[in-house]
Amino acid sequence: MASASNDETSTDDERVTVLTFDLEERRYCVRAESVASVLGVADDASLADAADPWNAGTITVAGERVRVVDLPRVFGSTFQTATRVDEPKLLVFAVTDETDRYYSWLVDHVDATRTVRTAALESPHTNTTHVKGRLEMDGSDVIWLDERTIHG
Repeated sequence: MASASNDETSTDDERVTVLTFDLEERRYCVRAESVASVLGVADDASLADAADPWNAGTITVAGERVRVVDLPRVFGSTFQTATRVDEPKLLVFAVTDETDRYYSWLVDHVDATRTVRTAALESPHTNTTHVKGRLEMDGSDVIWLDERTIHG
């Protein structure tokens, strides 16, 4: 089944800006307004060795503590990350947890922001709370992740 078109001709529904990013060969997105910054990661070895990819560790950025979710291990094809990209990125979100640590996601590559129609969002193919749905962008499927449920 083809994804609903995300063309600009419909004016009956809400438009949301999303930030697209890659994990392995798949494209994902998240609401752009929820992301505070995108950072390069010079050394992710300590994160890759963490026992729990949902809580891969904490790093300090500009004096702030940032909790890392290792998304390549969570949503990738395996839990092992023997082959990582050379320059992963860190999406740092504007919300904090109960200990005032910011949430962040380690991802392979960050693309650009796009404005999408919410009516173009299809239900996820699997029963999960972490995925809002799927969109079609530039002829390929993009999975929209729900940062609120991922952060718990």
